[in-house]
Amino acid sequence: MRTISKTLTLPLAGEPQEFRLTKLDAFSGVRLLKLLSHAETDNLQDLLLSLPEYELEPLMKTCLRAVSALLPAGPIRVYGDEGWGLPDLEYDAWSCLKLTLEVIQWTLEGFFGESGSAS
Repeated sequence: MRTISKTLTLPLAGEPQEFRLTKLDAFSGVRLLKLLSHAETDNLQDLLLSLPEYELEPLMKTCLRAVSALLPAGPIRVYGDEGWGLPDLEYDAWSCLKLTLEVIQWTLEGFFGESGSAS
């Protein structure tokens, strides 16, 4: 069976926080590939930061919907239809960008070989 989720630990408010990332579904993955096919850089962070707002915001929202914070009471989706599930992230641009990059890398893992790295 295909592995579609993984756990990642990132600092949040100075404390380590575990997150579960889920690969994007096929439709979102194809939209992501289409967006990346027009990129003028191989660096994902540079690509994201160069996107116009009308492309960046929906991409980040799509990726953040695929992330859950693993809390003692159970997992909670970071971002969803009702807005922010984890309020600490609403004003943490760096963590949101990092989670977005991680979802993109996880979704496309193996597709581009070693060239899909964000670093």
